[in-house]
Amino acid sequence: MGKPDNDGDLSHSLYTPELLRACQRLPKIELHAHLNGSVRPQTIKDILDERSRAGEALPVTEQELADITVGGERSLRDCFRLFDVIHAVTTTHAAISRIAAEVVRDFAADRVVYLELRTTPKARPEYGMTKESYTQAVLDGIDAALAQLRAAPPRAASQQQLLPADAPAAAAVALSPAAAGSTASAEPGRQAGAGAGAGGQGAGEVASPSHAQMVAASEGVVLSPRAAPSHASAAGVDVAASVSSGTSAAAAAGAGAKGPGTMAESGPGEDVITVKLLLSIDRREDAAAALETVQLAARLQSRGVVGVDLSGNPYVGAWSQWEGALGAARAAGLRVTLHAGEVVAPQEVAAMLAWRPERLGHCCCLDAELAAQLKSSAIPLELCLTSNVLTQSVPSYPEHHFAELYAAGHPVVLCTDDSGVFGTTLSREYAIAAAAFKLPVSALHELARQAVEYTFASAAEKERLRRLVARELAELEGGL
Repeated sequence: MGKPDNDGDLSHSLYTPELLRACQRLPKIELHAHLNGSVRPQTIKDILDERSRAGEALPVTEQELADITVGGERSLRDCFRLFDVIHAVTTTHAAISRIAAEVVRDFAADRVVYLELRTTPKARPEYGMTKESYTQAVLDGIDAALAQLRAAPPRAASQQQLLPADAPAAAAVALSPAAAGSTASAEPGRQAGAGAGAGGQGAGEVASPSHAQMVAASEGVVLSPRAAPSHASAAGVDVAASVSSGTSAAAAAGAGAKGPGTMAESGPGEDVITVKLLLSIDRREDAAAALETVQLAARLQSRGVVGVDLSGNPYVGAWSQWEGALGAARAAGLRVTLHAGEVVAPQEVAAMLAWRPERLGHCCCLDAELAAQLKSSAIPLELCLTSNVLTQSVPSYPEHHFAELYAAGHPVVLCTDDSGVFGTTLSREYAIAAAAFKLPVSALHELARQAVEYTFASAAEKERLRRLVARELAELEGGL
């Protein structure tokens, strides 16, 4: 895609702490987050320590472990090798449930009100794990996190002065990888007081976190940018933070039970977060394995599985391998999102556009003809700024195709991709977008509002999310 018109070199600027805090307080929608890429680095260390104490031979070297916890530029190929290392460590159902629970709590702490988490079901017979038991472990972890959040929602940080809605938000971000080498980030995800050991750099800087910073960001409970009050909905019922009681949405609505994304009785942790799950087809899988994943997703719809994703190493496989399975997903009522255009593959991207999935991810490497086709399609696009810059899929934040698509009015949603691997949060992605593309705070509010429309939620859930997001944005715009 063509380069946006950017005046001046902003690569040494920094977004302000005030802008980051304003983004932290936004009610946000996360639609492209990989479970294993969102793991806390400290959790990987903890799991390895447990296995070492049990006398197990560790599946990774010290260098491979360091690679997980040290930020910075990585090629796309490097990232897939890194994911293989993470998968080698997470081989028990307990570890998978723990990771899922922590990821949900971390997103809730960043004021994400709706999360579509995605993961590839893994069959590991040597560990007594099937695709179904893996997925059940993920869902169990989600359930555990939601139960904790209902009982004790994230604590509120102090109220901060918001920027006026028409204020330019383009104060600051390290806009190229080269400029990000020595600055420290002050993102949500850090234990209170942990920043002192990270070098004392200014808050809110966009950088590739150091090993120490990423460890600090992984420890303890994250403070929420604002409390999640127990507001009543228009129907007089609070919104449930929910996925997965095993009850269908229809049954839950009729019986008052908490089901996937349904209403629930008022409680201190309601309105915190709703979580749905997408099951990913790995590009290394053949047609039969892809269909197995789709069939599993179809069986687990009552537990909050709403769709399937095609992801994995873009240098592997061919679109024709998975098209049949994806068609079966659509026939089963599942929604489909595809990783597309992570590398130059014009024939594959053209075929994906012609197939018309409900959403696409990335689309970094499109020529002018494919970019025009994408815009004509109006297919919502999941954009992951930090991921794309750090993997060198795009050269810098100002050159990211967000600018071109946003200017054209194409539906886009900001996402994290792999928050643990890339040391980012969704609030940080909003702050980067504001700074890199000179968006006023009112535009950030509209991005948050429009993201609801691109979810795989049901019509009733979308309406509930619209009310929730509109209410919170109105409070923010009113200075409450």
